[in-house]
Amino acid sequence: MAKLEIYTLPGCGYCTHAKRLLANKGLAFIEYDVYQQPEMIKDLRSRTTGRTYPQVFIDGNPIGGFTELLNKEKSGLLTALQQN
Repeated sequence: MAKLEIYTLPGCGYCTHAKRLLANKGLAFIEYDVYQQPEMIKDLRSRTTGRTYPQVFIDGNPIGGFTELLNKEKSGLLTALQQN
């Protein structure tokens, strides 16, 4: 199964939508709340140049934020991940 990771901030509507989309697809993910875990900001900066939240990674590869995740859903990638 693919490893899904998501960096989030509390109160971020796009973060909430991204987590809901993944959960509704039945996909497990690791969430890094950078407010609760500020040390994860340094980790995030080393992994991507993306500076908005959420930042989503699939198998260690940065895919971007909610809009990019939604595009992956529309293209069928998230459904394919369900089957693995």
